[in-house]
Amino acid sequence: MLASAAPTTLPQAAPGIAPRAAGEDPLAQLRDLHLPQAVADWPPALGWWLLAGLVLFGLVWFMRALYRRYQSNAYRRFAQRELTAIVAEHATTQDARRALSALQFLMKRVAMTAFNRAEVAALTGVAWTQFLDATSTTSQFSLGPGELLIDGPYEATQDHSSQELTALFSLCAEWLKNHSRASVVATPTASEQTL
Repeated sequence: MLASAAPTTLPQAAPGIAPRAAGEDPLAQLRDLHLPQAVADWPPALGWWLLAGLVLFGLVWFMRALYRRYQSNAYRRFAQRELTAIVAEHATTQDARRALSALQFLMKRVAMTAFNRAEVAALTGVAWTQFLDATSTTSQFSLGPGELLIDGPYEATQDHSSQELTALFSLCAEWLKNHSRASVVATPTASEQTL
């Protein structure tokens, strides 16, 4: 005999899910994915604040360094304006002694501003031109047109050509622009100063 079959029951749907009707698509009951909200651009994360602070600090430091460099070279700009005035005055008066004297005075003032005043103030003659050579990349003060600075302002006769003076003006302009403040210059001995 056949045993009577127990009635088959359909499995119960989980609580919260509606029972499915016959022929209904089970995927139709799924909800769409919900994406999280976009992360706001403001306020930025702590790392961005730190980076902005470092950039700002670097910019302030750089601007301050540029300003200090500009201020430390103010004497050069002033001296170059004075040299231009000396050249212009010489072009109108043709007084070589006066131009050489003014140039000597200007070069000495600039050297005392840029270097040790006690060492530079005592330099004269060949020691003075050697100092100018040592603080630049030339030997033209000792062995070229720069020799006019030794005796030129004090000579009674002015036998200097305009080419010599023009070369000296150019040499001095180059020194004013490019002399090295970091140069170590030994103080000449008394015998060297009398040469």
